[in-house]
Amino acid sequence: MRQKDKTTAQVIHEYGELLTKYYLVVMFVVLPLYFQNGYSDIANSKYILYRLVSTAFLIITGLVCFLVETACEKTQNVRKKPILPIIFVTAHLIFNLLTWVFAVDHKIAWRGNGSWHMGLLSQILFLGSMLLVYYYYSDKYLIWIAAAIGAVLTGILTILNRIDIYPIDMGNKYPGFISTLGQTNWATIYTVMLIGAGIGLFVYEEKPLFRYIILVLNCVVIAGAWMAGSDTFLPAMFFELFIMFGICLKKRELMKRFSEFLLAFGIATEFVYVFVFVLFHDRFVFVDEQDAVNTLLKMHIGLIIIVGSLIILGIMQLTKNKEWNKKLLEIAFRVLVCLMLIALAVTVVLMVVVTTTPEKAGAFANIRMLNFDDDWGTHRGLNWKCSIAGFIRMSPIRKVIGMGQGYFNPLMQSFPDLQARLEAMYEGFALMVAHNEYLNMLIENGILGCLTYIGVLVSSFALLWKRADKHRLSLMALLSLSGYIACSFFFFQHVYATSFMYIFIAIALSEIRGEKA
Repeated sequence: MRQKDKTTAQVIHEYGELLTKYYLVVMFVVLPLYFQNGYSDIANSKYILYRLVSTAFLIITGLVCFLVETACEKTQNVRKKPILPIIFVTAHLIFNLLTWVFAVDHKIAWRGNGSWHMGLLSQILFLGSMLLVYYYYSDKYLIWIAAAIGAVLTGILTILNRIDIYPIDMGNKYPGFISTLGQTNWATIYTVMLIGAGIGLFVYEEKPLFRYIILVLNCVVIAGAWMAGSDTFLPAMFFELFIMFGICLKKRELMKRFSEFLLAFGIATEFVYVFVFVLFHDRFVFVDEQDAVNTLLKMHIGLIIIVGSLIILGIMQLTKNKEWNKKLLEIAFRVLVCLMLIALAVTVVLMVVVTTTPEKAGAFANIRMLNFDDDWGTHRGLNWKCSIAGFIRMSPIRKVIGMGQGYFNPLMQSFPDLQARLEAMYEGFALMVAHNEYLNMLIENGILGCLTYIGVLVSSFALLWKRADKHRLSLMALLSLSGYIACSFFFFQHVYATSFMYIFIAIALSEIRGEKA
């Protein structure tokens, strides 16, 4: 359409698309690499950049482009019935505002507590930016090139840092901090999300050369993720691969791509073993050489993955002339899901028995993972117990609307017995978050805030699942969201993870919006 044939609303919408493109480029490239004063101030510095960029995006794209376009369209552009995830996003934003209105401390609730500043302002930026990306996103390869640059560069820096090479001076060196991403848990949640997006790109790229370039770049990020040294990488990648397996079962070609990626994942994993334990073991900087990640590497889990991928490829080759029984395979996957849920339930029961009555647990009492004591999961056992106890002691109205954003630590301090246990464990350091998004949100945002947040995740997951076998953006977002959900049980929200989770969902949902336009 020629420029002179376009309406004012269409021209403004194109400006909104352009601003959204450059916003995403800055987010994907600059935010992961940005820092000030090295590791000592990395969380706060990333928050300041995110606040600056996202506030500008909301003001220019939201208050100017969107409002003017809406006036030109006479509100026709906002009268369509929103899809369920957008309804939950809107509800979550409203309940965040409600929590702030009735917060115990409005100042803390506005800016948040701790270096990540997860207060109302951050939630407005998360959710407002997501809604604008949903409305204005236009798929451009520049955006995904930017995402690849951020992920690959931070992956390379991680690999180099682990052998004590620092191309970028980060000040003091800590085994638990890596690349320009900071603490290894923060790095992991970012990394697994970008790996998920890379898998989606790989699966749907039709040009073989581009497809295998994407695969190689993803392997660099995977290698960095293994070397970062966070055990949470394992459940996150397992969940992503399991969800990918369920989607790819629907089509033979997708299943071929799954086995190719699995083969590459296994090769990258075995390369990490050789790199860490053969070539550079004497100078490699471990967080904990005996943790689950390194234990699996020493068991040559990479070779096991390679063999598994070759078996799948062999089966597909032997059955290439047979009809692809999609329905039967989907039933088999549902049965597998049920078996995994049963196994999870049994594990929970065993944890209860081992923790409360170890004398009745027999041989299971010797399995460390099943003993949910205070040290479980690097002190998460204590964190979660204190969080649940704190929530139970809150008044009924506070259970519904929460104490206010950022109020987890003040609540813990208000109960001397809980605070004493936390101080004894952390040797005087303050615990600022529950290290579980849902427990943290129950305390700070209440049941209403927590349920609407879960609604965003569940409704988005369900919608993306239905579309992922046909749409590239849906598969990319689904796998990224899967990795984020797995990490969310052990971590907490921050600006270069939670923001990307919302962005990936918005990008995929924008495709649905375009289909309904």
